[in-house]
Amino acid sequence: MPFSGEQTPLLTTVHVAPQQPRYRHSTLRRFLTIALAALLIVSVALFLVPVNWLPHHNRDHGADNEGSWTLPWSSPYPHKAWPASQGIPFKELQETLLNTPSEAKARYWSEYYTSGPHLAGKNLTQALWTRDRWQEFGIADSSIATYDVYLNYPLDHRLALLESPRENGQQHGPQSAYEVKYECSLEEDVLDEDPTTGLDNRVPTFHGYSANGDVTAQYVYVNFGTYWDYDDLVKANVSLEGKIAIVKYGRGFRGLKVKRAQELGMIGVVIYTDPQEDGEITEENGYKPYPEGPARHPSSVQRGSVEFLTIGPGDPTTIGYPSKPGVPRQDPRGATPHIPSLPISYRDALPILRSLNGHGPPASDFNEYWQGGGLGYKNVSYNIGPSPPSLKLNLVNKQEYIITPIWDVIGIINGTLADEVVVIGNHRDAWIAGGASDPNSGSAALNEMIRSFGVALEKGWKPLRTVVFASWDGEEHSLLGSTEWVEEYLPWLSNAAVAYINVDVATEGPNFGAVAAPLLNKVIYEATSLVQSPNRTTAGQTVRDTWNGQISTLGSGSDFTAFLDFAGIPSMMIGFVAGARDPVYHYHSNYDSFHWMDTYGDKGWHYHTAVAKIMALTAATLIESPIIHFNATDYANALASYVQALKKKATKSTSSNSVVYQTAFHNLELAVGELQNATIRFDLRASSLGKQIADAKIPWWKWWQRVRLYLEVRKINDGYKYMERKFLHEDGLDGRSWFKHVVYAPGIWTGYAGAKFPGLIEAIDAKDEKGFEKWSNIIEGKIKAATKWLDRLVQATARIMAAFVLRRPFALTSALKQLPKATSSTTRTFHSSPIKQQLFTQRSTTPLSSTLRKTHQTFQNAFRRYESSYQGIPNPTAGGTLGQRLLYGGAIIGGTVVAANLLFNRETREDGGMPPYERSFLNDTFAHTGLGIGIIGVAASALHRSGWSYRLMATNPWVVVGCSLVASLGTMYGTFNTSPDNYVQKYALWAGFNVAQAAILSPLLFLQPALLARAGLYTAAMMGSLAFVGATAKQEKYLYLGGPLLAGVALVAVSGFAPLVLPATAARTLMWSERIWLYGGLAVFGGFTLYDTQKILQHARMAERGMVKKDVVNESISLELDFLNIFIRMVRILGMQQRR
Repeated sequence: MPFSGEQTPLLTTVHVAPQQPRYRHSTLRRFLTIALAALLIVSVALFLVPVNWLPHHNRDHGADNEGSWTLPWSSPYPHKAWPASQGIPFKELQETLLNTPSEAKARYWSEYYTSGPHLAGKNLTQALWTRDRWQEFGIADSSIATYDVYLNYPLDHRLALLESPRENGQQHGPQSAYEVKYECSLEEDVLDEDPTTGLDNRVPTFHGYSANGDVTAQYVYVNFGTYWDYDDLVKANVSLEGKIAIVKYGRGFRGLKVKRAQELGMIGVVIYTDPQEDGEITEENGYKPYPEGPARHPSSVQRGSVEFLTIGPGDPTTIGYPSKPGVPRQDPRGATPHIPSLPISYRDALPILRSLNGHGPPASDFNEYWQGGGLGYKNVSYNIGPSPPSLKLNLVNKQEYIITPIWDVIGIINGTLADEVVVIGNHRDAWIAGGASDPNSGSAALNEMIRSFGVALEKGWKPLRTVVFASWDGEEHSLLGSTEWVEEYLPWLSNAAVAYINVDVATEGPNFGAVAAPLLNKVIYEATSLVQSPNRTTAGQTVRDTWNGQISTLGSGSDFTAFLDFAGIPSMMIGFVAGARDPVYHYHSNYDSFHWMDTYGDKGWHYHTAVAKIMALTAATLIESPIIHFNATDYANALASYVQALKKKATKSTSSNSVVYQTAFHNLELAVGELQNATIRFDLRASSLGKQIADAKIPWWKWWQRVRLYLEVRKINDGYKYMERKFLHEDGLDGRSWFKHVVYAPGIWTGYAGAKFPGLIEAIDAKDEKGFEKWSNIIEGKIKAATKWLDRLVQATARIMAAFVLRRPFALTSALKQLPKATSSTTRTFHSSPIKQQLFTQRSTTPLSSTLRKTHQTFQNAFRRYESSYQGIPNPTAGGTLGQRLLYGGAIIGGTVVAANLLFNRETREDGGMPPYERSFLNDTFAHTGLGIGIIGVAASALHRSGWSYRLMATNPWVVVGCSLVASLGTMYGTFNTSPDNYVQKYALWAGFNVAQAAILSPLLFLQPALLARAGLYTAAMMGSLAFVGATAKQEKYLYLGGPLLAGVALVAVSGFAPLVLPATAARTLMWSERIWLYGGLAVFGGFTLYDTQKILQHARMAERGMVKKDVVNESISLELDFLNIFIRMVRILGMQQRR
């Protein structure tokens, strides 16, 4: 029954009428909203994509370098003139480099360098002088890099031939029972014609890294002391254990002669230079010795290192890492001899060799490699020995071993592209007072080349790529200066280095020679075709015309070793060498002097300048070519020839017909064939792109086409730059892990000569099928990976489009998502900020337009709902004592840091911890970030108290967005483009940027302080943990995130604009767009925190090397923007949780 007093009927009539528009002109408003939103997205992208996505160029060339921070109307290219040279045309640059080198200048540099001793670690004066000269040439950024290395210096030595008066000798008797038959002088004659030979402080004869010792024993002649020579003696049952070896220089590195003798139980080694190595220019053939003639002086002694070069160059106590003060030291005995050794002249060797006549088999009884000694006319029959018990050698070697500094001189010309670098170097130290050929012919040529580039700089030239010049110290002992430098800067070099050009002996004769990685063959041929040959027989003949064109494989023995074999950087070395009919070059002897060079080596000093010109032109092409001037097909063809040569070598092995060998070679041939096809495609794409660049005249208003073109060029250049690195094997070669290259390494028993596919060669020599299978699989994998990578780059360049993705929204971005849709709907307002109702009652009643009035009412309704939502909500951090709240916050941050590091970064930095400069740089950036956030907070609070927030919320949102965009971009760009040296203007603009952010964020202060505090705490925890992960990770581990994060930002940005274009009834779509904007935004900007931390450390390393200026203000802006975007989303998420 009905309730008493019931007034409302159960049924009623509802009149259905057409739905009324939400407001007048809704269609027009929606159209304008969509149009303006699209315009805003495009505008922001036009500004931010070039700044944050395109490659950043070096900013050290002045304000006219518009490539630093690219604007839509400016060129995306590295500089205005690209692809032409900047400042002067490339043709003029070439002419400058050809015309500047001077024979008189080269002679002057050589005379200075050879005027006194300059052993490793004892040439600081020369280092400082070299740096000062380079600065005078215009290389202002020239400095000294110091390393503390393990070195030895001679104290005393003796070599005497002892004879017992008893017929059978006293094999086990005291040394006093013997008489001195011959005392070796161990000195080189002083020559009146050659002042260098008579210097009071001339360097004694000794071996670098030779062991101390005093040994007396019978001796054996071991030919050239190669691995195979010793093997021949073992097979001939010649007793070697306990004996002293007398060895000829040549056919391998001297340290390996000592190493093999040591392994066979010998107790000392004596090495001399036999005239056999001098070709036709010998006294036997009627030539007078130096200084009267071109033949070898009989007292000439070759000094040199006996460190085991093929185990690993550099400081033997710090193999694999730089020798800086305080680093842990390894035991050097694994890389240096345990037995003493001495170098002697052939004049001192004569009595020793003659005493072997008639003892043991003659060398003529052995194979062809034992024939051809050059002292037969001096009554030497080259008997093997051993010497009779009555004849012994007493070898005494006393060396001082110390840790001492060495000094590399490093000069830098910053290019527009900081991440593409060409390095050019020569070593400065020598075993002697002279060194006119080795190394100082190279030093003179390098100085002339640098002076030529200095002249080009004066004419206005600005290089496209960065150029690094190096004068290495310590090369002679064990490639110390270059190896330590490469080990120190390996991350940067791995990322940036394009090529290394080395010159050691620029001239010792008239015959041009080159050794290089195949990628560089083309540029060498082109450079030599432009330089007139010093020994031309007809007018106009170039070096290329008089050269046979053979480019040999790199082995070791000079400063390219660390660049190629350890870092995977394409390298080359050039110079003019002596032939069989040219004056004898006295290698590592006092007679390698300025007088010898001026008389016999290069009388007119034309070869010095020719090398300077070839190096300069080679470098200029590598520096200025828009597409790196490499040829990948040459590399693949070289690999194919190496496989065939190796296959022939394997056929001589008894196991060559096994399934393992046949399968391995078949797979290698297929892999190399695929690589050849890929390199042809890649080179064709590069050539096609080069033609497009040359012909392209794209108007400024089609700037996206210019961006696309440049990005394709970058892809191709990355292919060339990193191709050599694709053949590095992280574990290194078996037994010598320092050597990382699977294609090139010094032969394990040759040293100087290069081995192709060393892992396979060593397995074949050892008849090790398992080892051969292992290395064939490794090499096949590297070849296939390089093939796949090149093909991927070709495909990428074919489909690159100028995509404009918003990388990092400003704090104002959150406002763009929340503009009102209709007066009757619940909308997200500016920064999701609730505001009290009464604030609008105090405003003026000036009439507004219909649109503004509805927007105004929308703000009022939305803020009323937020106001009521937040009343009475409990806050877990609001209660408790101050200590409890601090403990709670600390636990959140600390726990987050630990958890994030365990999740993302299980390993720590492998370089022994963060270097001090990087730590200081990062700390300064964090300090500026904190200061910037503090400025924003204080300014926002002051603006809020002044009533700014009220006026802001009543203003047309589009006006707010437009003004905020202008203010933020204007101050940010102003900050970015202000030099850190102009600190007043820079900090003023930076403060303006922070105030602009504060003005946008001030409405957030309508929220509860506790909620804002929690959001700040969580933001600090999230950013702190991710920054810690980035700071402790391996260098550049997370820099690859840049690309994926850009795509994430695009998705987040689009989701933020969904409410502007979707109807309010699309609730499900709006809900998902909200989630993407909130949680996707957290993930993206958290990722940017990780990325930015590692980017800051990368910039710190570049700043330390002088590649860019230290600018922590610019770096802090990135972190500030990450913080603001995360903080706004934290506020929104916490607010939503409380409303639930």
